[in-house]
Amino acid sequence: MELQQAIKKRRTIHSFNTKLVPEKIIEQAIEAANFAPCHLHTFPWRFTTFKTDKRKLLVELALELKFGNRSPDENAKKKILEKILNPSHLLIVSQVLNAEPTRKLEDYAACACAIQNLSLSLVGEGVGSKWSTGKLTKHTNTYKLVGIDPDEEEIIGFIWIGYGETPLEIKRPLISSIFRR
Repeated sequence: MELQQAIKKRRTIHSFNTKLVPEKIIEQAIEAANFAPCHLHTFPWRFTTFKTDKRKLLVELALELKFGNRSPDENAKKKILEKILNPSHLLIVSQVLNAEPTRKLEDYAACACAIQNLSLSLVGEGVGSKWSTGKLTKHTNTYKLVGIDPDEEEIIGFIWIGYGETPLEIKRPLISSIFRR
């Protein structure tokens, strides 16, 4: 797929089916991510794969965070199960910590570029993705489940990868409204 077409076609997929994405496509996408620009060549991004058995534990944590001690209704439970288990792959993206505020911001920008490269590589292969954040990505037990030391890295998101329903097109702003001459 031509680059401009991939950029315009890349969209966040919210509903995935269970079809598996070949590992070669995942590895190719991570390689593309590793070519993202980064200030001072810090290469602050880390990608950790999260297999299905641990994703089942993530479901339990998600249910606990959403419902606490209350019993979830079956529809809500099914929705969380599908959200976490349906995508072919789940990557955890973390950023190597740096105490210096400017460097931390620059490193986050570099990680965002890496995620965009990853997403564009996937869309070029006909694969969808979603970058998500929230309580689940920040929870202490998530760090424990995946084996990331929160003193060394910060989880900046989950990347859900797979095949699914492409959302409707978004009406983008006119170029004249975002570009000054």
